[in-house]
Amino acid sequence: TMPCVPLPWRLVQTLSNILSSTLQAYLKHIMNSTNMACLTPEGAMSGDCSFLSANLYARSLFGEDALANLSIEVDSEDNNTIKGHVRIRSKTQGIALSLGDRITLGRSLLIST
Repeated sequence: TMPCVPLPWRLVQTLSNILSSTLQAYLKHIMNSTNMACLTPEGAMSGDCSFLSANLYARSLFGEDALANLSIEVDSEDNNTIKGHVRIRSKTQGIALSLGDRITLGRSLLIST
């Protein structure tokens, strides 16, 4: 097993006004945009609920690890939009900023379609 080491760099992305079919579909979109794997078992995310929290993991070509926590919810008072946060943790600033940029780009592509 890999040792658990503290990851000092953090980046928080705020997500708002995302129209998507389901929370799981938005999670899949984030995973595809960032090439991250979901560590949260699918069984823990199944069912019909108005919120979702998932842990994601990626390793860069240079061996840098990154963890992300996606916390989203459906805002029924705001036209059923998805709102939430993505927290990215890594040892280096570069991978956190790169993943943040990918999430931002993926979010803007999702809004524009």
